[in-house]
Amino acid sequence: MDNEDRENEGDLITAAEKATEESLAFMIRYSSGVVCAPLTVQRINELQLPMMVPNNTEVRKCKFTVTVDLDEGNTTGISAADRARTIRALADPTVSASAFNRPGHVFPLVSVDGGVLARGNSPHVLSSFLVISLHMMDVAGHTEASVDLARLAGCTPAAFICEINDDYGRMLRRPQLEVFAQTHQLHLITISDLIRYRFSRETVVQRLTEPTVLHTPFGAATKITFGSTYDDQRCVPWMSVHDGEYDALVVGQVTSTGTLVHLVQGTLEGSIEAQFAHQHIVRQGKAGVLVFVPGYEGLVDVSGELMAQQSIFGMGLQILRQLGATSVVLVAATAPLFDTNGFGIDVERFEVLATQ
Repeated sequence: MDNEDRENEGDLITAAEKATEESLAFMIRYSSGVVCAPLTVQRINELQLPMMVPNNTEVRKCKFTVTVDLDEGNTTGISAADRARTIRALADPTVSASAFNRPGHVFPLVSVDGGVLARGNSPHVLSSFLVISLHMMDVAGHTEASVDLARLAGCTPAAFICEINDDYGRMLRRPQLEVFAQTHQLHLITISDLIRYRFSRETVVQRLTEPTVLHTPFGAATKITFGSTYDDQRCVPWMSVHDGEYDALVVGQVTSTGTLVHLVQGTLEGSIEAQFAHQHIVRQGKAGVLVFVPGYEGLVDVSGELMAQQSIFGMGLQILRQLGATSVVLVAATAPLFDTNGFGIDVERFEVLATQ
């Protein structure tokens, strides 16, 4: 789990193309009965599914479309068998928009392009459910996670999900989820697991500029700008600042191990934090990198956005991999509240930087 002291909720998740009457019956039995079907933006557009409401005032901004039922072969649409047919059809690229009645009994959800990295062992969706526990992340986090899991398992990027309840309709928390997963022989993972998994195996940043030498009050340094590898790099919400670009200021020659790393909020110009960080590297007499990350608030849980900060952290480490580092010394004003391992680069140790 992400944090021992957090209360986490969980979803049952499986690939939409694997939906059966038995799997739907199981999901309905151990949930509120509201079955959602996360789909990609492309599939939502293919099916011509409008949003459920024109003005979404729900606190988490979950992107529900109008509900649907498959027309052919279904009866009322509410049974487990009917809903399984509907869900399989939603994932079938040969099934068109005209095949569905609206409203219905299945709730499609729009998954943001880029999955959990936009909003890091290999999951096995084919033969069993996955339980993903929720850590300070809204339902949309499960939406993206479920589509990612289906894709990683080699299935069509579409899923069906339900929040797990007990017999009294109460959400199960971490201890109960662990017992539930063990009892039913299910895989139990977290969204953090998925974020780290993807960051460690996918390349999500690319170099945008050639190195430029800058002369600073603390000596010469090299500036390199990086950006997202997504086709639409603006699709990542926390990359909207500064056009989704990340500046890296390299001091000295980056080595594979022992490089000092500072993740700095904002941009190169006028940052007091950057001055402290740059001065710290020079005083240490070692190679170091300042990564300027738009929207970064430090390695702390800020307003319930730990998952977003974790994604930004992973983006910063991807830049370091591009620079040739495999193991780094992380320097920041506060210690991280999440596991810094598993992002595809080793954090040798953490050092506290005093800015006073």
